[in-house]
Formats: sequence, C-alpha cells, structure tokens
Amino acid sequence: MKEDEVFKYVSDHQLDSIMNNTKWKELVKEINADQNYSPSVNIKYIFDRENNGKFSPVSWEEVERDGYKLIEWIEINPIKEERIGALVPPKVTDHTDFVKSAIEKHGIPYEVNGKVFKIWGYRRTK
Repeated sequence: MKEDEVFKYVSDHQLDSIMNNTKWKELVKEINADQNYSPSVNIKYIFDRENNGKFSPVSWEEVERDGYKLIEWIEINPIKEERIGALVPPKVTDHTDFVKSAIEKHGIPYEVNGKVFKIWGYRRTK
C-alpha cells in the first residue's frame, strides 16, 4: 500500500493516529523477548469493514512488511493454552504480567477487556 493512499484514507475517514512505527517496533521486540510466549493476536486493519474476532499466531515479519501504519487496532491474548492430549485438559499459562510490562515499558496506551489487551493504531472520530 502506498504511503499517499494510506494518508488519504486516514484523512478521509478522520482517523486519529495513536501509534507510530517506533512504538510498534518496540512493542514487537518486547513481546518477542520471551521465547516461551508466542502471542495469539486479533488484528483489525484500517481498510477492514469488520473483524472476525478470532485470535491466531502472528507473523510479525509479515505485519511489518505490510506496514504498521495499516493497523487500526491489535488485541493480544496473554493466555497460552497448550494441548496435552485428548483426555487431558490443556496446560494454561498466564502471561498477563509480561504483556502488561512490555506495553507499559514504552508508554504505549492500551485497554484491557477481560484478559485481552487492546492497542489502538488509530481511533475513528466519526
């Protein structure tokens, strides 16, 4: 996506920028610092009309290649569930403190809904 197309869309839709590339890169670096945690995320891009609400592993390289400037918001699930077997409940690990620390270390604004962290790239004003 060309820079001028993104700027036009952001301007036409009155989106207020909350994050920048530096903040996104700092967040990604912090989240990737723990080798035992690979977050499930839900990303809504500025051009998406709706979001499916599903969390999945993320390829940060692809997100960076496509451009952080396209992210309207991202939700990070700090709960990691590992399947052990069909008859055994999954192993649940809570990374809430780690994710919160990674976000707050760089002064990134966020919201929490239940256990899920939401970070806005843009806010819609209309």
